[in-house]
Amino acid sequence: MAVCHDDGVTVNLDWAEFERTLREGVVQSVVSAMNDHPGERFYAAVLDHIYREEDGPIALPLVGINSVEALVREPAEHQADLRWSAPDWDLYHDDWLPEGMAGRWEKALTTEACSGTTRHWQKTFDRYLTMLVRVCRQARTTLRRNGNTHPDFVVVLLDDEYRGTLIRRVLSTGEVRRHFPELDERSVALADVAALPPAERAAYLASLLGTFDGPLDPDTVESALRDLGPTGFPVLISLLGTSDRAWQAAKLLADIGSPDDGVIQALRAALGQTDGANQEWVAVALSRVGRLDIVLDQVERLPADVVVSAVAAPYTSFRDDAVTPLMLDYQPLTGFIERWPEYVPALGRRLAPGQGYCDIAADEVDAAVAGLTSPHVIVRQHAVQVLGQRRLGRHVGRRVLPLLCQTIRLDQDASVRRLAVLSLLWWRRDSRHLADVVREASEDPAAEVREVAAYWLREQRADEPI
Repeated sequence: MAVCHDDGVTVNLDWAEFERTLREGVVQSVVSAMNDHPGERFYAAVLDHIYREEDGPIALPLVGINSVEALVREPAEHQADLRWSAPDWDLYHDDWLPEGMAGRWEKALTTEACSGTTRHWQKTFDRYLTMLVRVCRQARTTLRRNGNTHPDFVVVLLDDEYRGTLIRRVLSTGEVRRHFPELDERSVALADVAALPPAERAAYLASLLGTFDGPLDPDTVESALRDLGPTGFPVLISLLGTSDRAWQAAKLLADIGSPDDGVIQALRAALGQTDGANQEWVAVALSRVGRLDIVLDQVERLPADVVVSAVAAPYTSFRDDAVTPLMLDYQPLTGFIERWPEYVPALGRRLAPGQGYCDIAADEVDAAVAGLTSPHVIVRQHAVQVLGQRRLGRHVGRRVLPLLCQTIRLDQDASVRRLAVLSLLWWRRDSRHLADVVREASEDPAAEVREVAAYWLREQRADEPI
């Protein structure tokens, strides 16, 4: 992961010039494509794949351009999928601005975004998206006014995270219906679902679990069920007895949280009646709602991977899917390690760095800080990583950064020291003044620590003035 640099200077990004440059770049890209392919009827240009890292680099979109003729050259059965899949088009460019300009503007945008708090980064990115919406609309107007394109030609901004929202901001209602009918169908379907009484809504949504066709995608269905809260409990409990949807039902019961006795009893029964992946998800659900004890009561008969998954669950990214996640608490993990040490190697693999940890909130920092002094490496590895989040705020940083430095210097385990250096890096500009600590780490006895310390110093430009 690259680190965002602000070089210690106040940035004044010329947004008007930035917008003009991108608009002209889009227009010129389309005109060049038409000149290179005379006689073809181009139907769209797409600003696509806006790469970004939260509180880090933000890139320019790629530009794709496609014609009706290029589309019909594809097999008929693939044309619907390829119509708006810009990466599969012949004309798909990352170098659509004059030489050197893309890098300069990306650097200026990233520097502006990283010149303040994580909230400032988000505001800058939102402003960037709004600007790209205008670029699409204005480029299309310019092309149409100059007679370069057919009246139906559109310039669209596509992004996986905000796809529907951005398309609707760029195009008119009629154009959305014509070019992206699935979005219109989705809106109608959502309205129909919302009109149902809650219990009927839950039953209908549950019937869609595991389906991948129709106007409502799986994520939307799961989100709608989650939003129903305890109203969804009865239908989800009924699904625990199915072979194909038990795992989803268990996950959603944990996501909704606040289980009543009926939910706990149903999960307890399902733990003994399921096997394989379904049993694992049931065990995880019990753990995520604070009833790991039910799983551990059956530790002798349950498969080891089911037990390990349940113990690890509250510390993984799945925890964050809950409406209200349980507070970070290392006591269950510590107790399990000390009572059943034979599971530690498997648990270490399940909670290995890079497997996906939970994101903590500011009121969980105390628990994470306490974890830094745990006698167990697994706990210290987790604690040191979840504290490497700049979005926790500078007031947390003032407390946490010295503790990360202490871990880098004093922890007896090289893997923990290495992770502490990385967590210090994720505090980005707020940790740059601690370069001397990392310089010390560059002479650590362990090669893995020395390597990551050198990486930190390069990424933070530690040899440049603050």
